[in-house]
Amino acid sequence: MLLTLEQEAKRQRLPMPSPERLDKVSESMDALDKVIQERDDALRLLQTGQERPRPGAWRKDIFGRIIWHKYKQWPIPWYLNKRYNRKKFYVMPYVEQFVRLRLEKYLRGEAKKKNLQKKKQKILQRKFPQMSAEAQN
Repeated sequence: MLLTLEQEAKRQRLPMPSPERLDKVSESMDALDKVIQERDDALRLLQTGQERPRPGAWRKDIFGRIIWHKYKQWPIPWYLNKRYNRKKFYVMPYVEQFVRLRLEKYLRGEAKKKNLQKKKQKILQRKFPQMSAEAQN
């Protein structure tokens, strides 16, 4: 109803009466969605013991990345299923060096962020010596 009112106001080139109602309605709808999601999660936990709607497991793909693999129901057993068996949940030996390099790159980036944060703290401390360290965070 509010969106229709907004479009009609745009069509007539008039300001929409009290546009803040759109924000209030979207916030309350988000809150309702959150409550419904929490109730669904609680019910699923009671009934199945699973936190997620679809069970799965953490596995490595062929590139060495750890991914969440969602389980699926198959009409035939997994060991007879050609499509499932084509999926590779292992890392080839020659990929391990690239996994290590990706990890090093990530760790270097994290260290760089941490050092940059420390430098910013020192600059702020020099500019404003009377401020406490808690207020600068």
